[in-house]
Amino acid sequence: MTEGRRCMMKRSKIGLALLLAVFLTGVGCRQVSDLKAFSEAKYSLQEVHDLELNGIDVMQKRGPEDFTTSEGDSLLASVSNNTLEASSTLYLQVHMPEPETAHQMTISQMKWQLLVDGKATLQGVVEEPMELHQGLNKLPLQTTVTMVEEEGLRNYEGLSKLMTLLAKKKDLRQNLTFQIKPTVEMPIGDLEVPAYIKVGAPG
Repeated sequence: MTEGRRCMMKRSKIGLALLLAVFLTGVGCRQVSDLKAFSEAKYSLQEVHDLELNGIDVMQKRGPEDFTTSEGDSLLASVSNNTLEASSTLYLQVHMPEPETAHQMTISQMKWQLLVDGKATLQGVVEEPMELHQGLNKLPLQTTVTMVEEEGLRNYEGLSKLMTLLAKKKDLRQNLTFQIKPTVEMPIGDLEVPAYIKVGAPG
C-alpha cells in the first residue's frame, strides 16, 4: 500500500470518527435537554381506568360489601404478604415549561409512591418501557403494590387511614399524594431522576 493511500485511509477514519462523535454529541444534548424539560414539567393524573387488584375489577366495587369473601380474603392476604399486583390505565397530563418545543422521553422503569396525609404508605415499580410527551399520555401499566416500611415496620396506620377514606367516599385529594420517580434511557445508560416528582390532581 502506498504512503498516499495510507494517508487517505487515515484521514477517512478520522473524519468518520469525528462525524460519529458529532452525531452522538447531538443525540446526547437532545436527550439531556429532554430530561431537563421533563424534570421541570408539571404532572397531573387526569383519569384512572380499568383498575384491577389481583385480577379483581375494583372499579365495579362501591364498598366493602361488594367484595365476595374469597376476594376480600385474597386481597387482605396479598397486602399482608406484600404480594399484591395491580393493573390499570393512567391518563397522565404533562405540562412542559416550553410546550411549543417538542420533547420526548423513554422511561425504562418507574417507581411510584402513594402518600397518605404526607406519609409514604404504598409503593411499587412499573417495569414496562413507556414513552412520555407533552400533553395527555395514555399509560397502560402493571405494577407490584407493597407497603412502605420504616425501620422494618410496615405503615399499617397509613393503610388503615386509606381504607377509612375509601369507605367514607370522601374527596381524597386533600389526603393523598401520588408521586413518581422514573428511570430514563440515555446514550450513556439508564439514569434515574434524583427525587420523586409529585403528580397533581386534575386541574
